[in-house]
Amino acid sequence: MAMSHFEKNIAALHRRNPPLAECLEAVTPGGDLHLGEARNGEPTARSGDVWLHSPYNPTREAQEWARAQAERFSPEAPLTVVGFGLGHHLRELAALGFGGTVIEKSLALLKAALEASDLVPVLERFELVAGISADLIRRRHNRLLRGNTTAHPATVRISPDMATLAQYADGYDPAARGGLKILLVNPIYGGSLPAAHHAARALRALGHQVIPFESERLAAAMDFGKEFIFNQSRRAFHAGLTSLLSQAVELRARETRPDMILALAQAPLLPETMKRIEARGIPTAFWFVEDYRVLPYWRDSAPAASYFFGIQTDNFAAELARAGVIRYAYLPTCAEPSVHQPMELTPAEREEFGSPLSFVGAGYYNRQIFFKGLTDFPFRIWGSDWPFPSPLVPFIQRGGARIDTETTVKIFNASEVNLNLHSSTTCDGVVPDGDFVNPRTFELAACGAFQLVDRRALLPELFDEGELETFGSLDEAREKISRFLADPEERRQVAGRGRSRVLAEHTYEHRMAELVALMTGTFPHLAERVRQRADQRDEIMADLDRHPGLADLLATLPDQRWFTLNDALGTIVTGQGKLSRAEKLFLMLQNVEVLWEKIPE
Repeated sequence: MAMSHFEKNIAALHRRNPPLAECLEAVTPGGDLHLGEARNGEPTARSGDVWLHSPYNPTREAQEWARAQAERFSPEAPLTVVGFGLGHHLRELAALGFGGTVIEKSLALLKAALEASDLVPVLERFELVAGISADLIRRRHNRLLRGNTTAHPATVRISPDMATLAQYADGYDPAARGGLKILLVNPIYGGSLPAAHHAARALRALGHQVIPFESERLAAAMDFGKEFIFNQSRRAFHAGLTSLLSQAVELRARETRPDMILALAQAPLLPETMKRIEARGIPTAFWFVEDYRVLPYWRDSAPAASYFFGIQTDNFAAELARAGVIRYAYLPTCAEPSVHQPMELTPAEREEFGSPLSFVGAGYYNRQIFFKGLTDFPFRIWGSDWPFPSPLVPFIQRGGARIDTETTVKIFNASEVNLNLHSSTTCDGVVPDGDFVNPRTFELAACGAFQLVDRRALLPELFDEGELETFGSLDEAREKISRFLADPEERRQVAGRGRSRVLAEHTYEHRMAELVALMTGTFPHLAERVRQRADQRDEIMADLDRHPGLADLLATLPDQRWFTLNDALGTIVTGQGKLSRAEKLFLMLQNVEVLWEKIPE
């Protein structure tokens, strides 16, 4: 009896990827696709109104697409294809001598493809990465998207996740070269402010020029507004100050002409300002590092941003789609290894900050209730907004004062078990449907500190089992606290694995690289500016012999990948020795720039 298409295909897949083959054998094919025959009798499929392949002649369509890829790429280099479809386009690529990797999120679609036709030539030339979310591909397998990458057009039309992955792939290489001028709008204060500072450092490390808009310099004005008696007066003052700062951002953008703007949650950037700035050709990225259920101002900001980023996925993405947002990407929180790191503490510091069990954070309602069940442990609670009086008062350190970052890192390093319970104003303990992962999770891991964290829906894609320990109830937390207090070696191993994961995937440099890649992949003029600047830089560096003194001047720059007029001027010391020809030219350019700024628009 002749073998079916699936039997032949799965046998070929077993030879290259046995785990995936075994997984596919247990999958129900198709998913939400409507499978059928094209007019020429070949298999095709439809999702809603979008055909995955031609309803008339899938092979002819695939041949035209494959020839177009052959004009872009050489078959001699590995090619990554986003989207398996039913495999028609891949069969034609294989016939042209291409090989490499195919990324497909849907296992059900992949099984349907293996049942529909003979794809052995495809399976012999392409590795399959399947059943993994697009977010995880960007974070853990982004090496696949370096170099030659293309996307199956229909796949990106029916799958927003795969479309985002294709955008990321398009922007990956130009973003990795650095060279963008980014206006970074800081919040006035709050938890997003240190995140903005970390993002600025990361962007500079990636080779971009950061123009900081330091809203925090007006924090005193916000404090002044709190002195108003009535809530209505405070809200009016806050709205006026936000409007003023938003106008100032627009003025700064006109003066500095950035390539793009990055704003973090709580940044004073109003929707109408973002729209006006985008109309001038400057796209805005907005990173909303907040719980969308708690702070709903995203409803105004998200539709106005050129690209909106958040720390939640499915439900939030659906809400954003209903609000008319067309560009959204999941970008979880992270840690800054230069701040959150292992520390050698003195005996006095270990005595002051250490304890068998500790918690650092604000006294949200669920924590007040949950921690009452842990008072028989040697427990220290650090942070503000805890109620007085309370059964927890004997455990609260420094009278409930706020704890700065440096002290927080010392506490993490000095404690044997660090408790990490995500906040809630309504639950009694663990949030049953909690999704996003808080920054504390990454910060503790980056410090090489052992933590117990409540289970979150998005945690398994960020950390593997054994890289941190989780709990889902008070009883489970108590059991694990007791167990791990008695096993310091296991604590050390778990903490070490967690730190390795953060350093590999969850730093601000990782997040900013991902954000900039999505921006450059989505807005081609950003990628073009990077290419132009790279060409100009390469031309200058190749012609240094013609410009005496220029090589010496450039050697003094902190980052020779990219430089501005101000960078060069900062290295020139006038009045000490003879100026080189290059230095004189830069000083002359400074005078031209000063005169230019005096000319009215």
